[in-house]
Amino acid sequence: MKKDDTRPAAKKSLGQNFLVDSSYCDRITRFANVQAGDHVLEIGPGTGALTRSLLRAGATVVAIELDREMVDYLNRDLVPDAADRLSVRVSDILRFNWTDLSPWSPFKIVGNLPYNIATRIVRDLTSFTSLFESFSFMVQKEVARRILAGPGGKEYGFLSLLAEYHFVRTPGFDVPPGAFRPVPKVTSHVMKLVPRSGPRDEVGDYPDFVRLLARSFGQRRKTLWNNLAGWVEPDRLAEGFQKAGIPRTTRPEQVSLSQFSCLARVL
Repeated sequence: MKKDDTRPAAKKSLGQNFLVDSSYCDRITRFANVQAGDHVLEIGPGTGALTRSLLRAGATVVAIELDREMVDYLNRDLVPDAADRLSVRVSDILRFNWTDLSPWSPFKIVGNLPYNIATRIVRDLTSFTSLFESFSFMVQKEVARRILAGPGGKEYGFLSLLAEYHFVRTPGFDVPPGAFRPVPKVTSHVMKLVPRSGPRDEVGDYPDFVRLLARSFGQRRKTLWNNLAGWVEPDRLAEGFQKAGIPRTTRPEQVSLSQFSCLARVL
């Protein structure tokens, strides 16, 4: 029986821009080092262009898609020819139970992330680093710069530090707007996060460390001292700055992860 190849239209409300250039799909698959026999979780398969590339590489894929209409299309178009290696699930990735895939661990994650929730996905995955081997994904280039940034740059901030604390960050390559349908107004970037296997810097209470980072970048035009003053008593703040080697005139984007870790231990 002939397949129904009527593809659902992209939904602006879901931030959908489908990657349709197969050469970039294959490039992502290679960058993610997907090999025959790998277990891969794909976030946001869309019309299945990247899914096809992953299957050609020999992977077994679980694809998570919020759009039920798109899931129905993939179940008609892709699953019949790859039923033993492809499962498409209707789920909101922000509510996905990652421990469901514990039997697969360590698996690889790939995806073309919706621009409007990309940073939330990265932050959520910091809680499940023991489950996966790597996370190779495409985001708006501006977001990639924030994740990859080091001290001193205007993109450096809370997200950069959180990612650096949990992952080895690897830049990849740009993907032009013309590789998508509909065509977005921005360039995308493919990058990779690999969970750190060794011991991390001691930061004391981890939730307090995260709150410290968030507070530090609350108002970027202020110095770090002024952002934290009123939240921490002056004597302790002065001790923390002294031990971390942070001058009082320093702005938050000039402070390294090791300095923030030291400051967190004191505070």
